[in-house]
Amino acid sequence: MNRFLGSLCLLVVLSSTLLAGPAEVSSSGKEVQQRAIQQTETWYRDREWNVDLFGAYAFTDNSYRFDRYLDADHAWGGGLDVNYFFMRYLGVGLEGYALAAENTIGQASGNLIFRYPFPDSRFAPYTFAGGGVIFNGSKTEDLVERGRNLGTITNNSNAKGIGQFGGGIEVRVTPHIGIMNDFSWNVINGSNNNFGMVRTGIRFAF
Repeated sequence: MNRFLGSLCLLVVLSSTLLAGPAEVSSSGKEVQQRAIQQTETWYRDREWNVDLFGAYAFTDNSYRFDRYLDADHAWGGGLDVNYFFMRYLGVGLEGYALAAENTIGQASGNLIFRYPFPDSRFAPYTFAGGGVIFNGSKTEDLVERGRNLGTITNNSNAKGIGQFGGGIEVRVTPHIGIMNDFSWNVINGSNNNFGMVRTGIRFAF
């Protein structure tokens, strides 16, 4: 009788241990998965505002002898972006910058932005496209008489429409501070006006 009771108690203990083990593992797995989701959402969120301060380097598609807007081979500058991501992957932005070329050239534009934060990561590649206006550049025209090129004439303070598209990557240092680097190609109305631009700067996320 005692041997039977002892065997029964041992069976109950083993059964309880086996039943309890999988439940603890399952709960632990769910907690790990939930923490990973929360960490991803912490770096990049829905309904997020971004403010960028950046430096810029622009280079023309043509040499300065043929460029008709920047009137230079390259130019340095800087600017400001304000973006709103109504979804973690999709947002809109306003951009403005100034370039120190032959004249101080200003630009203002709006963009549609798509970004893809890598899961459980600080890294988020993004692409953008949009358009706006660029102003205070040069308008250089050839002087031609009876088929002969007599030279050129340049008028400043000329405003034109601009389209742009590009892509880059952001790295979050903290959930609210990131480093952004990107490249864009800018198309201005008229021939021989296009230029590329590299930007790098700091991003504040709210």
